[in-house]
Amino acid sequence: MKRVKSVVVLLIVMVLVLQLGLHMAAAKDVVTMNIGSDPRSVDPALASTTNEHVLVNQLFEGLTRQGPEGIVPGVAREWSFDQDTNTYTFVLRDAQFSNGDPITAEDFVYSWKRALDPRTGSEYAYQLYYIKGAQALNEIDLAAADAEEQIHAALETVGVRAVDAKTLEVTLEGLAPYFLSLVAFPTYHPVNKNVVEENPDWGAQVSSFVSNGPYVLQSWVHGEKIVLVKNEKYWDQDTVSIDQLDFLMIEQANTQLIMWETGQLDITTDNLPVTELDRLEKEGVLKKQPVIATRFIFLNNERAPFDDPNVRNALSMALDRAAITHSVIKSGSTPAIAYVPPGMPEGTTDFREVGGTLIEEDAAKAKALLAEAGYPEGAGFPDIEIMISANEKTKAIAEACIEMWKKNLNITTIEVRSVESKIASERRRGFDFDMTFSGWYGDFLDPMTFLELATSKSGQNSMQYANPEFDRLIEEVNSSSDEQERMAKMHQAEAILMKDMPLIPINVEGSTYLSNPRVQGVFRNILNMVDFKWAYIAQ
Repeated sequence: MKRVKSVVVLLIVMVLVLQLGLHMAAAKDVVTMNIGSDPRSVDPALASTTNEHVLVNQLFEGLTRQGPEGIVPGVAREWSFDQDTNTYTFVLRDAQFSNGDPITAEDFVYSWKRALDPRTGSEYAYQLYYIKGAQALNEIDLAAADAEEQIHAALETVGVRAVDAKTLEVTLEGLAPYFLSLVAFPTYHPVNKNVVEENPDWGAQVSSFVSNGPYVLQSWVHGEKIVLVKNEKYWDQDTVSIDQLDFLMIEQANTQLIMWETGQLDITTDNLPVTELDRLEKEGVLKKQPVIATRFIFLNNERAPFDDPNVRNALSMALDRAAITHSVIKSGSTPAIAYVPPGMPEGTTDFREVGGTLIEEDAAKAKALLAEAGYPEGAGFPDIEIMISANEKTKAIAEACIEMWKKNLNITTIEVRSVESKIASERRRGFDFDMTFSGWYGDFLDPMTFLELATSKSGQNSMQYANPEFDRLIEEVNSSSDEQERMAKMHQAEAILMKDMPLIPINVEGSTYLSNPRVQGVFRNILNMVDFKWAYIAQ
């Protein structure tokens, strides 16, 4: 009898322990955010889209980190700059990768050179061109008979070296006052050499994934959900409050809104039903985040009729951007008056204020240019497709542009084609489109973050635009040590770009989204950075 009682007591204890365990598991702080579409990879060297960068920012950390107080130390605990040699020296803290391997200066040397190696195919490699010898390495022609020899030699000349295990030395080509914010950017994040070399596709597979940021990759169901959990090896893990981040891939605006309103989603993307924006704003739930960003239409400059600058300028001049922003986009957006948006500092003023308006809107002049190009009153204009991803706001803007081209130019052969985000991204990279909507959020607070996209060597130059004079000016800016000279040449470069009109700026973006009030402390800034390191659940 005594033994039976003991067994009963033991069973009761086990049930209580089990219930306690279940309660603790249920009490985990979990935040669910939509990222719209399935990323290709979260390898820092290959990440190039907004949703990929959102994930990389949680999974990795560079020498510095963008935070609520500005640039804060990341893997580097301190740094110094020698103006005479244009050299930064970073001293690393005792930090680890998620598999327990220590992070050393050599990891940064390897990671940066890997991103620059043309065999890697990094679309953002140009972000490292500020480092001495970096551009020369990245621009080696892989088709050359001696490409391997050239790459091997160029790798030795890149201005980054490990002085010792905890000291990294970086020599720059020219003046880069924003370099400390650049090293917080995903392409500069360190990767584990052994992991990368064992599996080239490690960045898209959970089983082989190793990172060094506040979170680690737990699961990835392609097309559905990515789950991140706290990284117990992260040097500043005590600051991280949220236990788990669930990133969903919802492309339909109405579905996203329903999931948010029913509590299935904490944070949305900006793809909200246009017809619901006024209601959401009146209800006081629509969040607005000022950002430095321009929405534009990429034109494939290698395809007729967009190989003619008269056609490109005619399409741009025929638009009424104020009507588009007021009636279609709403949500704090303003008409674009040039390519580089307001918010980029130039001394004590603003680059846009100094540069002024570079976009002209004139329907009569647009007609004349179109006629000069061989399409009087739109006659003979070929069938054209505007490729967009499944985004309701983008579709509405595209349809508004089409109506204006019909009204002002008598062009009736342009149609919208919606495709999945992943397919749209692949087609952009392969230059398989006529026209497509895109946008650019500044990666750092300098006009160069917008202008360098249009160089002939940029991995983000989907319009296949190439102007030697524009390229020359950008190269001179990057090698200059005079801030006034840099700004003057960037204004010249932007003027060339807006004269050639390889892309058509539409509006200066304002980021809108929905967020559950229970989630607090998510860091967002004017560069559209999203970081959960300091986030917490309000009690």
